[in-house]
Parts: sequence; structure tokens; C-alpha cells
Amino acid sequence: MAEAASPADARALLQAGDAAGAAAALEACLRERPADGEAWFLLGAARHRLRDAAAARDAFRRAAEADPGHLECRYALAAVSLELGDPGRALDACREAVQLAPGEAKAWFSLAVAAEAAACHDEALAGYERVLALQPQHADALTNRGALLLALGRVDAAVANNRRLAGLRPYAFAAQFNLGDALLRAGNHADAAAAFGRAAQLAPGNAKALLHAGFALAQGERFADAQRLLDRARALDAEAVRAYRRGIFGEGDAGDALDARVLFLLRHYDAIERCDWRARAQFVDRFAALVRDDAAPPLAEKALGFRAMAMGLPAADQLRLARNIAAAAAAAPVARPPRAAGRSRIRLAYVSQDFRIHPTGLLTAGLYELHDRERFEVFAYALGGDDGSDVRRRIAEGCDRFVDLGGLDDATAAARIAADAPDIAVDLAGYADRSRPGILARRPAPLQLAFLAYMATSGAPWLDYFVGDRVSLPAGCDAGFSEALIRLPAAPYPCAYAAQPLPSPPAREALELPADAPVLAAMHHPYKIDPAAFALWMRLLQRVPAAVLWLADAGAAATATATANLRGAAAAHGVDPQRLRFAPRLPLAEHLCRLQQADLFLDTPQYNGGATTADALVAGVPVLSCAGATLGQRMAAGLLHAAGQASLAVADLAAYEALALALLQSPARLAAAHRSIAEARASAPFFAPRRWLRDYERGLVLAWQRHGAGLTPAAIDVPA
Repeated sequence: MAEAASPADARALLQAGDAAGAAAALEACLRERPADGEAWFLLGAARHRLRDAAAARDAFRRAAEADPGHLECRYALAAVSLELGDPGRALDACREAVQLAPGEAKAWFSLAVAAEAAACHDEALAGYERVLALQPQHADALTNRGALLLALGRVDAAVANNRRLAGLRPYAFAAQFNLGDALLRAGNHADAAAAFGRAAQLAPGNAKALLHAGFALAQGERFADAQRLLDRARALDAEAVRAYRRGIFGEGDAGDALDARVLFLLRHYDAIERCDWRARAQFVDRFAALVRDDAAPPLAEKALGFRAMAMGLPAADQLRLARNIAAAAAAAPVARPPRAAGRSRIRLAYVSQDFRIHPTGLLTAGLYELHDRERFEVFAYALGGDDGSDVRRRIAEGCDRFVDLGGLDDATAAARIAADAPDIAVDLAGYADRSRPGILARRPAPLQLAFLAYMATSGAPWLDYFVGDRVSLPAGCDAGFSEALIRLPAAPYPCAYAAQPLPSPPAREALELPADAPVLAAMHHPYKIDPAAFALWMRLLQRVPAAVLWLADAGAAATATATANLRGAAAAHGVDPQRLRFAPRLPLAEHLCRLQQADLFLDTPQYNGGATTADALVAGVPVLSCAGATLGQRMAAGLLHAAGQASLAVADLAAYEALALALLQSPARLAAAHRSIAEARASAPFFAPRRWLRDYERGLVLAWQRHGAGLTPAAIDVPA
């Protein structure tokens, strides 16, 4: 019998590129010498080259068992374990490696990499420290440590680390870029822009560096300099800019240009979403000033529309911004077929991205099926967003026709709607993040109106009417709208589930609420909470020491940061942060059920609760609101009036605080407020969604009759 090949022979085959031959030779060798650690190691290398990572890992493991002192097999075992998604096994191998070679930087670097993959962050940082103690100029250790420090939120340490890296490798693109990234996170915009600028000089064809440098300059309000870099990036690599935009505005965004002012505003708004209020006042002032700046190109990014509404900018500023956005979305009208002769029913075309589990979908889900089919046909056009929910199914089944336009571009989508010859298109999208104003801009219907989804003017010449109520749209507010206003007798929008009965709520203890103390609820999105309202809430907690504040916790990363910031703000007001209780997101039915355990619901004056206010009323909880100047600041008042609770909509924050305190300090008065809502369920318009729908239908008929008479849109007050 021929003698089996030696490990040296197999190594030669590997070096010659014959991994299969090497594997066969090594298997023969191991049949004779099964404890040969080097043979197992080389077999692992051969199997890895043959793209069999699992077999390679097993061979490296056998090598380690056969030869406890074999260092290279530990490195190989760690690498292939990471490749197979097993960081724990990789970390074990690296721990063995550092025991074998405690003075070798490679061993500690491998350990740090594996520990980071296994989320053992302290061990990873300690590993990188040992590498740098052994080799102070180890650039990869500095690079990895800087990224890990940033990921852990240790920004100052990351800046110091990355300054060291940039000093060590001044002509390396990655070193300068990473320094810029850390400086940007630290809020040092000037130095960040300089670092990104150096990176751009080192890699002139890299649009990413220009984008980040432009972003950093924008944060320092050097808008002209920032815009030049952003425009250069677009000229250099438009696809990189599109990808950057999608990261900001979502996957549906198709733009390839960036406005430096928008980047500035969105970063500040992001801080507001995290309840970081340090620069809030300056941000709101700058937002309004940029909208009003006639010397600069008009702000026209769709994403700013919702932010202006949410931040409570004056109605005139919202209108100016909305007109800019509409002008950017304008398009030539699509061809419409003539209306069929003799067609008596009005054909409605609802357009929304939110026919799903979303406030718009939930508030309207049961109404499409209730339209008077003797007078209306109901079509719906979904802009994607199919979540497979019962809400989606119910809306689709409640319509005469339901079409998903998600895969079509704006022009094709508009043509598809127009082909169905609708009489009235209803925009349930506005300028929300996933909306597509370019569809209705093409006028697929002769008459178009909006309500509910976007509680502000569109500024769009293609939307003829806006639907609201007489409380949320009081006399004199018309000048803030490009649309003519249809004022309904009660409620700015419907709540399809307003009349549904609720089961008994879970015990407070199960909700982690005190059994015998007042529970103040304010389950709003964090961006709606402004520091003045929060300070008022903290004063209430101080005056009623046993009370707790029940807030919403959506569970997202930004909300987790908001939770921490709100707890910190409570402590700064002298309130125990544990008196803030955060409720997890639940399906609507479960949320309404638990919400019954609240004593008083506190609205947000900056931008009212919409669905949150409706939810509280459905749950029978008194809602205290402060009516402001804009529609977004008055919609809760409209709901309260419709629910027979007009006394809970007060004129200013002083009255808001006084009434809240009076209710909390008088159990009898608070109980009476609960009884008032319970009694209103029998007669108040809010609790009769069919009644709201009939009023709305009368408004549609009046608008359509006016159109048929050749009259331009004008304000319509629907009689009670």
C-alpha cells in the first residue's frame, strides 16, 4: 500500500490551488494519523477553499483538540465560526488564543472582533485596548474601537479615538471620514465638516464624503457652502444621492436632489421626536424664518409640511410652505373620459397610503361600507401599504372597487384613477411621509377634496375643498387655506369605532399602575410633547403627589431615547422619574380596554391628539384640551364639542392647568366628568359615526352641485 501524503505534501497542493486534491490527501493522512493537529488544520483550510464552511469549522475544531498549542487553528476556527454566524464559538476560540499568545496583538484583535460580534462590548473594548498597548499604531484596532464607541453612545471617547486614528493616518480616507462621523455625533459641526472635507479631497470621486460634509455645514447653518457640496455630490453620483435621500425620506422616495436647509430642519426635528428640547425654541424660530425667506429659493420638500404642522407654525407659514411643496409636485392634468350619460350616483375615489392599521385606516374602516349606495359609488385606491390586516380587508370589502396603485408611477396611477371616471377624489394622504401628491396633482377627478389625514392646508390648486367642522375651522380661518372649506355640524373627522361597547378593563396592577391614585394619561407621539406642556404636567404631579403620568412607549429606538429624555426632564422638575409610566403598543381593542383605567387624559396643545383623543373618548375618559390658532391645535376641541364635552376644551394653558387641578383635587367632579361622557354615548354626534357620515355626504352633494352649476369652489356650511 502506498504511503499516505504528509501534511507538507497537502500544503504544497493547497499552494498550487488544488484544494480538492489536498483534501483527499489529508483525509488519507488522517486515517493513519487521526491525532495529527496540523493535518486537521490543513484539511480545514482545504474545506474552506471548497466553500464548505461547516466542514472547515469541524476540521479546525479537531485540530484544536489534537494540538492544544496550535495557535493558527484558533484564529481559523474563530474566523469560520463568525462566517457561520456563531460568535460565541468564535469568542471561545479567541480566548484560547490569547492564553496561548498573551503578548501577540493579533490574538487580542481577534478576541475583540469576536467579542464585539457576540455583543460582549466591555470585553471587546478591553481587547482593543490590549492591542493598542502592544501596538499603539494598530489602525484597524483604532478603527473598530471608534465605531464601537459610537455605537455605544460614548461619543466623546469616539472623538478622541478617531482623532488619534486621523493623526496616525492623515492621508487615509476612512480615518478622516470616521473622525467626521464622530464629530458630527458630538455636535461639533465645523470640525466635522473639515474632516469630511479632507476625506473628500483624499477621494475626489467619493460622493459620500461630499454629502456628509454638506450635511455638517448645513447643521452650522452655512447653507450656501453646504448646498455647493450637495450639488457637487449629485453631479458626481446621482444614485448615491438618491440612496442618501431614501435613508432620510424612506424607500418610496425617488428624488435625486438635497436642500441644505431641509437637512438642517430635519435633524432638529429628529431631536424633537426624541424629546430633546435643548434647541427647540431656536429651531421653531429658524423654521418659520426659512419658510418666510423670500431672498432664497422656496422651501419645497414634502417632508417639511407635516413637520410645520406638528410644530405648530402659524397658519400663514403653513400655507406658504404648502404652496411651495405643491408647486414642486405640479404636473400636467391627465386625460379624463367623459362622465357616462345618465349616471345618477356620485362616484367617490378615496386615495391613501394608509388603508391599514394606521389612525386613518382605523378611524374610517367601517364607514366605506355605510355610504348611501343610492347616491354614491365608493372606489378606493391604495398607495401600497398592504399589511394583511382585518382593517385592510374591511376597507376593501366595503368599497365597490379597491385598487392597489403601489407599483405604479404617479402618471400611470393618475391615469388608472381617471379611467374609472370618478366625480370626486378624496385625498386621505396630504403631505405625510409616504404620500404621493403627484397623483392628484394630475387631476384624475373633476372635483377633489381632502380631510382627516393631513390637518393643514395642502396649498395645492388641484384640491378644491377641505372638510372639517365649525369648531376646528372657526370663522376667519379661511385665509390660511388654499382650499374652500366645507364645515360640518360636528367633528372634524369620523371615528368608526366610537360606538363600540368595551369589555371590563384589566386591573390597574396588571398595567403597572397604582390601584388607588390618580392616573393622568398622555399617550401621544413624543414629537407632540412640548416643554411648556410637560412642565405643566409636572406641576400637576407635584400638586397631586400620589398621581402618575401614563405615557406611550412605541418601542422604537427614537422612542426609547425619548423615554429616557422624558424621565430626565421629570427629574429636572423635581419629580420622581418612576412616576412616569410607559405603556407598550397594543392592538386597538386591547388599548381601548386598558385606557378605561385612566382618570384624565391630557391633550398636547402644540399639535393635538387626533386618534389619541378619539380613543380616550371611546374609552370614556375625559380629555382636557387647549384650543389654539391652527387646525392641528383645534381638532381635539372639535371632537370634544361633538362628544358633548365642550367645557373640557379651554382657551389657554392657564385655564388648562386650573381645570386639570380642579378635577384631580375633586373626586366627585372627576367622577361627574366620566358620567358625562358615558351619558353622551346615547346622543352626542361623536358617538354616532353614521350621523357624521350623513353630514359629510350632504357636504359632498352640495360641493358636487356647485361644480355641476359651473361655480368655483366656495365655503360650504352644512346645516345641522
